[in-house]
Amino acid sequence: MAPEIMQVAPKLVSVVFENDRIRVLDFRFKKGDKTAMHSHPANFVYALQSGTFNSISPEGKSTTVKMKKGDASFSEANTHAVEYVSPGELLQVELK
Repeated sequence: MAPEIMQVAPKLVSVVFENDRIRVLDFRFKKGDKTAMHSHPANFVYALQSGTFNSISPEGKSTTVKMKKGDASFSEANTHAVEYVSPGELLQVELK
């Protein structure tokens, strides 16, 4: 299993809240920022500001994700690296 996000991108992510059931993360990124390969448990993401990024799977497949302010999504546990195409801010709620 890959490291978790706080290990690979502590300058881009801060913990807003954490207890025994969830962890809430605030992602603030600029164009050109990158994260190394990392894993997330199942999670909910809410866009505080619009942003675009490329999510790169461990196999090297790249998927472009565009989120507008107010967009929300849920994803099962996953592993990826990220390249940020534009600035943005996301709130992520990881389930424990």
